[in-house]
Amino acid sequence: MPRSPAVSKEKMNKPMDVLILVNGDLHLSPQLLQQSKNADYIIAADGGAKHCVPLQLTPDILIGDLDSISGPLLKEFQNAGVEIQQYPVRKNATDLELAIDHAIAIGATKIFFAGMLGGRWDMSLANIFLLAHDKYKDIRFLLSGDNCVMHILHPGTHALTTQIGQRVSLLPLKGNGENISLTGFEYPLDQQTIPFGSSIGVSNVTVGTKVQIEHTGGILLLVLSTCL
Repeated sequence: MPRSPAVSKEKMNKPMDVLILVNGDLHLSPQLLQQSKNADYIIAADGGAKHCVPLQLTPDILIGDLDSISGPLLKEFQNAGVEIQQYPVRKNATDLELAIDHAIAIGATKIFFAGMLGGRWDMSLANIFLLAHDKYKDIRFLLSGDNCVMHILHPGTHALTTQIGQRVSLLPLKGNGENISLTGFEYPLDQQTIPFGSSIGVSNVTVGTKVQIEHTGGILLLVLSTCL
């Protein structure tokens, strides 16, 4: 596997785009392939290292308790000089949380996740809810899924570039979505509340190439379909 560019000392602690590979299902979307090329820094969270093979990547660092990565792949990373941070199996954080915290510590402002979902339902749900933690409110998170890209939206104004006719679902992830205004959608909203647990935000449709989501309270999960 070709070696991904190492992060220079000058780039450390500066805003960076980071790709984190997680031990779920991998979907080789155009968005993921683009992110894998543009990432400033690549983290393999334990078993997520397996995704380096189809993506033809070598990570900058391998993080976790190393109970999921295969022996041959671990040996390959060691021979390639990949930095390895090994943690005990008994710990108070998942490998993903350790990977995110490391990314932020080195200056990540945007993190793209691949292999975040699939496999164990408990881990998939824990992964999504983890991103709603208050300590990550200043970080932009994007998740690559099966025919979709997901965004975690904290209160504020968010502008996205889309294609006409894309399906978009907006789900409260933490608390009620308060004072939500949607522009560029078939079903617009004007300072309305979407209660936590409501399905009213499912299956909206874009009517332009620029859309805007604005809200003042709650954390939202936006699911943007990549299939027209």
